[in-house]
Amino acid sequence: MILPTDLHENHIFDIISMVMRMNYSVYGRKLLFIEDDEKLKKEMCDYFSAENSVYTASDVEEAVEILTETGNIDAVILDLILKNSMGLELFKAFPELPPVIILSSLDGEDTILSGLTSGATDYVVKPCSMRLLETHIAMRLMPKADAVAVFGDFYVNANTRAVRYKNMPIPLTPSEFNILFFLVKNQGKYFTADEIYERIWCAPSLHTTTIRTHLSSLRRKLKAAMPASDIIRTEFNKGYCFTGGG
Repeated sequence: MILPTDLHENHIFDIISMVMRMNYSVYGRKLLFIEDDEKLKKEMCDYFSAENSVYTASDVEEAVEILTETGNIDAVILDLILKNSMGLELFKAFPELPPVIILSSLDGEDTILSGLTSGATDYVVKPCSMRLLETHIAMRLMPKADAVAVFGDFYVNANTRAVRYKNMPIPLTPSEFNILFFLVKNQGKYFTADEIYERIWCAPSLHTTTIRTHLSSLRRKLKAAMPASDIIRTEFNKGYCFTGGG
C-alpha cells in the first residue's frame, strides 16, 4: 500500500487500526491471476490453491473468457505487461470487475496512478512475497457484514461489486464503484475530490480532473436510475456527500 506523505495524522491512525484488526488469510475465495510469467503463475497457484479456487490467464482475452464463464470471481490479480495485451485493457474489455489488484514490476508514480485511476483497488510492486500479496488481497475482500449496504431500495455490495435500485442493476465502472462505496461507508460526511482520491487509493492526489470526471459520471448514472433521489449531494467548499437518499 502506498501512503501519501500529506495524509492527515488521524487518517494514518485509522489505516493502522484497520490493518491491525484484519485477518490476513484468504480462504474460500475464487481468485483469478492474470500473469504470463509461468514460474510466478505456478508459485501463486501453489500458494493460494490450497484454500481457494484459483484460475489463471496469460492475457486479457483469456481472462475475459474466464470471467464470463465462471462468474462470481472474488478478486483479480493483474499484471500490466502481458504476452499479447496490456493489462489495463481488461478494464475496458470487462467493465463490471471484482476488486482488481495490480501486481507489476512497473514502479513509476505515473504508472501506479494510471492503474489506480483506471479502476484498480490496489497496486503491488514486484517482486513481493506470497504472504504480502495475500495480505493485500485480504485487505480488499471484506466480510459480508462490512461489504453490503442497504438504504431502502438502494443496495451496494463491495464483494460482488453490485449496485441495484429496486432490484434493477446500475452498471458502474470500477473507479465509479470505488468512489461510491467509499462515500457509502462514510455516509453524511463531506469530502473534496482530492480527499476522495487520497482516502480510496492511499496515494497523493495530483489535483487533476480525473476524480471529478468519475464523480460526474457516477452522479449522472445514479440520477438516471433514481430521478427523485439526491443520493450524492455536493456543497460548495465542502465537497461530496452520500446522503442515503434522505
